[in-house]
Amino acid sequence: MNKKKNMNKALLFKEWIKTRWVLFLLLTVFMLAMGYIALRLNSAVRNVGMAHLWEVFIIKNVVLLNQLKYFPLLAGIAIGLAQYIPEIVKKRLKLTLHLPLSENRILFVMLGYGLSTLFILFLISYLLFLSGLSFHFPEEIVWAWIGTVLPQILGGFAAYLLTAWIVLEPTWERRLENTVIGLLLLSLFLIEESSWAYLYLFPFLTGSLVILFFLPRISIGRFKTGLQ
Repeated sequence: MNKKKNMNKALLFKEWIKTRWVLFLLLTVFMLAMGYIALRLNSAVRNVGMAHLWEVFIIKNVVLLNQLKYFPLLAGIAIGLAQYIPEIVKKRLKLTLHLPLSENRILFVMLGYGLSTLFILFLISYLLFLSGLSFHFPEEIVWAWIGTVLPQILGGFAAYLLTAWIVLEPTWERRLENTVIGLLLLSLFLIEESSWAYLYLFPFLTGSLVILFFLPRISIGRFKTGLQ
């Protein structure tokens, strides 16, 4: 049991080494982008007043964070590439799969690491920003913005899992096919921009993440059979 725990820790540390600078860069980009939005919002408050802003956001259904619409997707792709490109390019995957752990455990630890880091990144970025807004805007407006960004955040997780599926696939022909499928799937997370437009789609979007979680296992299986 202790040996497995140590192997898990070693595997997680290896993933951290590969992704740490990308994580710091993404966190910096998120913070700068949200800081920019906060400065623009503060300038608008000084120019037209908070009451007028409330009216604009409520009547015109303006979503403040739509400027960051693609950021979660890009974050998911960036983490996926940082994690799995070295495994393929530097031919580490075969060595990784020969660790004294089952293949499923190895893959799920790697995927769990990536999803966890994305969760922490999104939690820090969005929670801090929306918590700050809650001091200046009614609860209804803030919750409406949360309902709008949730599909985008789920799309970030989907982008990560699809990137893992594509990168770990051993053949270029299938990678191209998987990429087309992945782009079509990601478009489902970005169709609507109005508040709570995805209310009845949340179960579908969440369920799709469960399915996507197992797709990289297919690529690993094809890799193990020696496909090139």
